[in-house]
Amino acid sequence: MNVTYVYADSLEEWNCSEWRCAVPARAFRRTARHNATMISIPEFAQNTAQAQEACNEADLIVVQRNLFNRVLTMIQHWQALGKTVIADFDDAYNLIHPTVKNYKFWMEGKYEVNRDGKVIGEDIITPTPLKQFRWGLQLVHGASVPCRMLAEDWQQLTDMIIVPNYLELSKYGNLPPKNSGDKIIIGWGGSLSHLQSFEDSGVLEALKAVCKARPKVRLMICGDRRVFDRIMLPAHKKIYQPFVPALEWSYQIAKFDIGIAPLHGEYDKRRSWIKVLEYMIMKVPWIATNYPPYEDLIPYGKVVQNNPEQWEQALLEVIDHLEDYKHFARTSAYTFALNQNIDDNIESIISSYSKIIDRNTTEH
Repeated sequence: MNVTYVYADSLEEWNCSEWRCAVPARAFRRTARHNATMISIPEFAQNTAQAQEACNEADLIVVQRNLFNRVLTMIQHWQALGKTVIADFDDAYNLIHPTVKNYKFWMEGKYEVNRDGKVIGEDIITPTPLKQFRWGLQLVHGASVPCRMLAEDWQQLTDMIIVPNYLELSKYGNLPPKNSGDKIIIGWGGSLSHLQSFEDSGVLEALKAVCKARPKVRLMICGDRRVFDRIMLPAHKKIYQPFVPALEWSYQIAKFDIGIAPLHGEYDKRRSWIKVLEYMIMKVPWIATNYPPYEDLIPYGKVVQNNPEQWEQALLEVIDHLEDYKHFARTSAYTFALNQNIDDNIESIISSYSKIIDRNTTEH
């Protein structure tokens, strides 16, 4: 099979395209029996020579999330030439919260216009990207998403398949010096899109209480500074780590004694499992909101209902029995995470893709 992934992220925001396009593409190439190529959304929309070559050779074209404007035209172009085209996305754009950076774009079509690295104004897409996204799902032959609820949400518009975010094990061997033991680090990393997760889950109140009750505890926030600034803890009780390149992320996770994954609201119910799965592959005990993204991981950590009391109780339980939880994280939880290696699961992805290709060619 030859797949062309059309990725949506810019280099500055590179994250989703790593998980949804680059990781599977590299796994395809490592099989030596299959191949995958990557082109950007602008290349695809402009139908550059490189895009034409990649799409001409593809058995399947996977277009990531940006189903609007000229991308819709090019989807129809390649379908008319007999190609099977599917979409891939990993967020609930229809449920996006006003605090999330991309809310104005998806819901109102507004975006910043930049020139020479400076914002010079605002422009608008009409109809809105969300409306065009719905049209796009009705055009494509199917769509892949990383979680069950996203598949259920959109199955009326197209043939939905679940392709989880799998791990690329080579990224997870980067270990810092061992924690001296004089501190217990509760860690989390992410973007501003998770601010509501912290504010409304009850975890903030719990962290304040736990840091007061257990003097050795510190909170480490990696990523968006605005999340760190909104957490009202004494300065010496919290640690900030700016964004790091993807290959350095495992080094930061390994500093955590306990990983947390608070979620809140309908948007968060449709995230992927990757935050917790990364804790597991780095042998870090974890506590998460009892939400659908983590339903398959419940045996390997601790899940809580969203209220300050449950978060506080769970945090204190793990802190006070930390060595027991670390032992479990090094054994059963780690073994499960190892089995989510992309190379061990690429045949499952190929099988899902093949079914859509076969259905398309049979129908036509």
